[in-house]
Amino acid sequence: MKQKILSTLCLIGVILGFSLAPISSAQLNNPETITKDRNVQILEEKTGNGETTLYAYLTNCSEVTISLTMTLTNASASCKLPLVIDTMGRSSLALATVRAVDPKYAWDYNYQYDWQPGRRGEISTTSFIYSLPYTTEKYTVIQTDLGSFSHQKGSWHEHAIDWAMPVGTKVCAAREGTVVAIRQDSDKGGEDQKYKIQSSNYVIIMHDDGTFAEYCHLKKNGVAVSLGQKVKRLECLGFSGNTGYSSKPHLHFAVFQTIDGQTRRTIPIRFKTKTGKVETLREDKKY
Repeated sequence: MKQKILSTLCLIGVILGFSLAPISSAQLNNPETITKDRNVQILEEKTGNGETTLYAYLTNCSEVTISLTMTLTNASASCKLPLVIDTMGRSSLALATVRAVDPKYAWDYNYQYDWQPGRRGEISTTSFIYSLPYTTEKYTVIQTDLGSFSHQKGSWHEHAIDWAMPVGTKVCAAREGTVVAIRQDSDKGGEDQKYKIQSSNYVIIMHDDGTFAEYCHLKKNGVAVSLGQKVKRLECLGFSGNTGYSSKPHLHFAVFQTIDGQTRRTIPIRFKTKTGKVETLREDKKY
């Protein structure tokens, strides 16, 4: 769920695999005119005194960490660069204002930003005991910590868990929290590397300790909750699928906090299983 975009003076964005035109300031004031499912975009608003302010605008997510870098020619920025900022529930926010150092001469800038759902934090361990994210039959764990397919050391998913699961299985909240990001419009998936970027449908929940949980690879139109909704433990979030980078239908689950717009830290967790035991899940076992 990382997005990189390079811009010079005007924005051409590629969000969810589509090419997008710039957003105007009038559209920012009238968000109904902006196409949905565009996630995180940058608006450039020029003022009469020659300054330009960059704004982030969010759809279908409210908790995002953004990293912004800039290259400036006879120009200065209002913030220290590179900038790392958490949106903290805001749907739009100013990132930086750029102005000429010496207005008698030409000036220019370009920028690049990365983003991912979540918020920064320092939690690396937890004593919280999670429920299994389903209430029906037992399912086989096909990948755990440091799994060889996609949970390698140094990856986004070091401490994630994958269960083999038929498409359409009810996915439930493993812990209560608030819905802070959703996607359900994708019907693409497979083992090709191209599916690692913006192809999976998901629900992301923020917990009261500032950690986040992701429920990924959901079926198209398989999200059952809305942005900002508070959910209880074992409440239905959606239905499993096979979208995104995936070798077979399954549910991917991880608890994490971000480090910046490009990197994050996943957190090892334990579950209360159907036997009533508190366990660290093992690969190839049913729970």
